[in-house]
Amino acid sequence: MSDDFIDGVLFVSHSDDGFEIQIQTSTAAKFYPSSTKTTFDINETGTGVLDLDQGLYWIDVVWENGVPIRESIPVYITKNKQEGIQTVTALKKMKTENSGYVLVFRHANASVGQDKIDSEVPQWWKSCDFNVARQLNDQGKSNAKKIGDAIRKLSIPVSSSISSEFCRAVQTFENMALGINIVQDRRLNHENESQKLVMWEDVFQVIKDNPKNDGIVVLVGHYNMYAENPYRTSIRPFNQSDGFLMKRLPSGNLEFIGSIPVYLWDIFL
Repeated sequence: MSDDFIDGVLFVSHSDDGFEIQIQTSTAAKFYPSSTKTTFDINETGTGVLDLDQGLYWIDVVWENGVPIRESIPVYITKNKQEGIQTVTALKKMKTENSGYVLVFRHANASVGQDKIDSEVPQWWKSCDFNVARQLNDQGKSNAKKIGDAIRKLSIPVSSSISSEFCRAVQTFENMALGINIVQDRRLNHENESQKLVMWEDVFQVIKDNPKNDGIVVLVGHYNMYAENPYRTSIRPFNQSDGFLMKRLPSGNLEFIGSIPVYLWDIFL
């Protein structure tokens, strides 16, 4: 398979002006749009000119002499191909090579109710009542479950779960069902409580304050950790349920690995 076929995923560089795909194989094969998953038109020879959004797509490969004869492969189309390769490779190896890694998520999709910042309820942001604070919707619960399912499928050992105090962040962890105690940290809170429009530095400090060498740390926060984040170009648009991967180096500094849009977890399920 082409050099950009790594760890079972074909990585393709995205361009807003359109881009080409050209798949080369050492064994004779023909390529077809997937019959069951999100896909695109492709020539049987593995070539095509595409005008697609960034995202995860699937194509079918029919091998002339192979087992299986026909298989479906994921195609990750991204503007940050090298970061995409780094991220998928790290996640696939994280069962055993996990020291220093941190998964950072924006809480899952939440549109039930709205935050009542003038509520008389003490610490209203912790309330799981949609009349007081915004809660996860069904899509959010499903996305959080998908993330948790993928983490378990990959046998990723989670050593710490650190959440914003907002119920929708805690609910994200609960629906991931990682089987570990959830620690709440006010530094991860939404701006409606903290009044901090920019808080990525707090997020990075939380990571530094929770060193773990026996598994990965998972954080769930809010959109305000995206504002002015030095890696915001890579993690854009940072929708609800999206995340990114960091690594804490022996020096204590943090290395950005790559973005994890929620659809990327479908690769592993």
